[in-house]
Amino acid sequence: MKNTVLILAALLFFPVLAMGGEKEGVYLKEQMIPLTQEFFQRIGQTNNFPLGTNQVKNYKVDYFDDRPGCTASLRLTNGCSFMYFTEKGKTEIDTFRRPIKTYYALENAPKVKIEAVKALNLQNKLNKDKALVLAKKYFKMIGHKEENFHSPEIIQCYWSGVESGRLPYYEITWYRKDVKKADMKPEAGDPALPRVIIEVSGIDSSLISYDKLYLPLGSDF
Repeated sequence: MKNTVLILAALLFFPVLAMGGEKEGVYLKEQMIPLTQEFFQRIGQTNNFPLGTNQVKNYKVDYFDDRPGCTASLRLTNGCSFMYFTEKGKTEIDTFRRPIKTYYALENAPKVKIEAVKALNLQNKLNKDKALVLAKKYFKMIGHKEENFHSPEIIQCYWSGVESGRLPYYEITWYRKDVKKADMKPEAGDPALPRVIIEVSGIDSSLISYDKLYLPLGSDF
């Protein structure tokens, strides 16, 4: 029995350690895991807390060729995923995702799936105003300051097909204050704008996703 336990433990840890060399393993344990734990703590989702590498499904570290630093990605066994950026001795999480679809294209989907997606919105406990309040809470918890950004834009996520409908999820975007309002319009067509995008759930008021785009490491400006 003791040998069986040891073998199972080895199988839990081996896939993680096999994903990279010693340098990557150190980065995982010293940077990625602690930052992930801190992020979950900040947003109040400690039920997702990774306690060790046995909760890592896979990870990847890509070191820069021309300077110290790297980008990295991590997926946990609960389906949550993260992306990291390291430069000049600092590391941050710039992307977080829970395994929740916030858009469905149902053009050729069977009727039973369309009905199931329709039913999702019946669980919605938020409207746009309440969703915005919730998103602002997560925005501040993660470390951003509202005074550095334009007023946020909010949309309710949806599904499409022969017919379409709403989903119980909301996407909120903050453009940094130095972005011109004309450039914020979809037709402007410039994706490289400094911004933060957050998705929240109207079902359980949780943070679904977070993206920090074209902002400096560790700050808004």
